Amino acid sequence: MVTVDRAEWDEIYAALACGERRELLRYLKDVQVAQFEEVAQHLLKRENGSAKEKPDAMRIRLHHVHLPKLVETGVLTLDSHQNQVTLTTLGSQLPAELTDPSMIPSPSAGEKKRALD
Repeated sequence: MVTVDRAEWDEIYAALACGERRELLRYLKDVQVAQFEEVAQHLLKRENGSAKEKPDAMRIRLHHVHLPKLVETGVLTLDSHQNQVTLTTLGSQLPAELTDPSMIPSPSAGEKKRALD
């Protein structure tokens, strides 16, 4: 298991604040390795329901924003010569709740009230 210090967790949490990056990690957890274009198409389909909408904008965001941020945190690698994105050991060990907030149980009404008191 990879150990992560507090500062690294802060970077990971910041990176996962973006829904597109969480979706990218969910996708890579399923496939482990993907071509850049496959990742872009997956995100386009999830975001718009169609891979035909705004493909250039998604590719630019993926290349210049999302992938560098996730590479910086150490959860994936990018081989620009092969246009290949790979989930790292750290990325594969992230708890599912970090990439899929729907897996976190919702607090009951009583728990919410106690938290506010």
